[in-house]
Amino acid sequence: MEKKRKHSGKAALIGIALLILAGVWGLFRLTAHGDVRPDGSTSEKRIEYIKSFGWDVGIAPTDIKEIRIPGVFDEAYEQYNALQKQQGFDLRKYRACYAYKYTYEILNYDKPSPVPICVNLIVCGGKIIGADISSSEASGLVTVLVK
Repeated sequence: MEKKRKHSGKAALIGIALLILAGVWGLFRLTAHGDVRPDGSTSEKRIEYIKSFGWDVGIAPTDIKEIRIPGVFDEAYEQYNALQKQQGFDLRKYRACYAYKYTYEILNYDKPSPVPICVNLIVCGGKIIGADISSSEASGLVTVLVK
């Protein structure tokens, strides 16, 4: 005669408890240190952020594009991310994510330029995750926001 094994709910309860703990841990990791990324949820907040570095820009972006941060960074994107890290950002955390790039023309750039010099803000989930100053020239300027 075959012996029937009784399954207690103990294993299921342990499994459920582990799943709950994993969920709580994940939420804690997302919120434990506070969200230190700058607020980029509105045009006013983005302009306020840009002005905090001493730049004057118009009241609206000159361009808005939806972008996808690459899942695998090539050499150019590694260099761009190194620039982001100088400012406390790291786009590696957002690999393969979609974001918006807001471009604002700088009105008080120090050196004359034949093409507009712009601030680009990368915003994901209403938070600024990247920023740069650049020109549209092929071999043009790309640098950090700090004056």
